[in-house]
Amino acid sequence: MTEKENTVYKILLTPIKCDKNVPKICLKDNVIYSPQLYKSTPDEDMSDFSVGFYKIVYKDILGGNNVEILNEDGTYKNENYMRDTIHSFNSLANVILGNRSQKERSPKEEWPKELIDYQSKYHCLANFWVIPMCHGRTSAKLNRYDSLDSYLNKVYSGVIKNTDEYFQKFTYESFLEIHGMSGYKISDNPLEIYISKDKKGCIDEIQRIYSFWNKRASEIVKNIIVNCMITLMVLD
Repeated sequence: MTEKENTVYKILLTPIKCDKNVPKICLKDNVIYSPQLYKSTPDEDMSDFSVGFYKIVYKDILGGNNVEILNEDGTYKNENYMRDTIHSFNSLANVILGNRSQKERSPKEEWPKELIDYQSKYHCLANFWVIPMCHGRTSAKLNRYDSLDSYLNKVYSGVIKNTDEYFQKFTYESFLEIHGMSGYKISDNPLEIYISKDKKGCIDEIQRIYSFWNKRASEIVKNIIVNCMITLMVLD
């Protein structure tokens, strides 16, 4: 990678913290702090920093250059193109910690170090994408458990309904390409670790997710205009 490409690569993997009280995007202690125009509670994958990322990476499906994702009042323009966290936290945490829900979660000091590390990292651009709201924000990718691979199985098989505006733009291969996931291999029985409450399997899945982020970040760097990305994401 060139120096500029490496800078963008690192940005894509840097944790994000959404804070509506910060005046502008800034980097502090290896965390990106961002305000949020989006009219909702603070949400890292809808922070101003993340919205800028979507406008660059997804400009071809959003409508070209200078497209706006949000209305002036902070509401979302089109729910067919909604932000989502690719690999979430709760489905893994509930198995690893032996809990049925977030409300029953054990104290953080009792968590395994792998889960603590994952929680500190999973809000990053390499883990964010744009899919229809009915698949992401209001659903765990059409499953009880939030699984990328299970969702991709549904995309590949064409069983997904009521999102023609979004999916008419893609073949399965171009869907993977636009999301920086070219050649992605779906795992066998992706929900098994959740259904069987396989704690070790979920901890192993965290390492697989890290590899996914690294590969996706590298592909995004190759596919975008690096200078444009750096200009948008100037960090003080």
